[in-house]
Amino acid sequence: MQIQGALRDYTARHHLGIAETARLFAAANTSATDAVVAAWDAKLHYGRWRPMTAIQLADTDGNPATPADPQWQPLLVTPPHPDYISGHAAVAGAVTQTLSGLLRTMRLDLTLFSEATGTTRHYEYADRLNEDMINARVWAGNHFRSADVAGCQAGSRIGVWAVTHYFRPLRSAQAAPTALPTCPQTSTR
Repeated sequence: MQIQGALRDYTARHHLGIAETARLFAAANTSATDAVVAAWDAKLHYGRWRPMTAIQLADTDGNPATPADPQWQPLLVTPPHPDYISGHAAVAGAVTQTLSGLLRTMRLDLTLFSEATGTTRHYEYADRLNEDMINARVWAGNHFRSADVAGCQAGSRIGVWAVTHYFRPLRSAQAAPTALPTCPQTSTR
């Protein structure tokens, strides 16, 4: 997810001033960094295997109803670290929740470019971006859906905390941002 380019594009199209732009970038990057730390803490705490290991070694789990498929391969290369929670989904959840809190709407109007595929996707709403992030990681074979949903939800909680503690409005007349539901509560599609 190329969030820096998406934020630059957003701030230019919406004519944000320098202070608003700096606040948006600072908040999004702070919550994204906190989400990375939280994801790695969870990965090292839980140590859950990824789909490739689980499918290829399914006959070692003590359940005769799960036969192994030693030839199964994911669409993307499997990273050499634990599955739970998904770092990508945690970062996306944190950034979308932070932006939703700052903008006071789930309508993000973000355009993201993928260097890997050379494609551009536009997201009107935060929840749609998170749903695509979750589905992409599952369909690629990199994560179990539970790791992605939990990652998104953890990131969302981090985004709420960042906006309500560090990036509150300067004017006391403005109300504090409220949390908006940007992540699926259960499995999607």
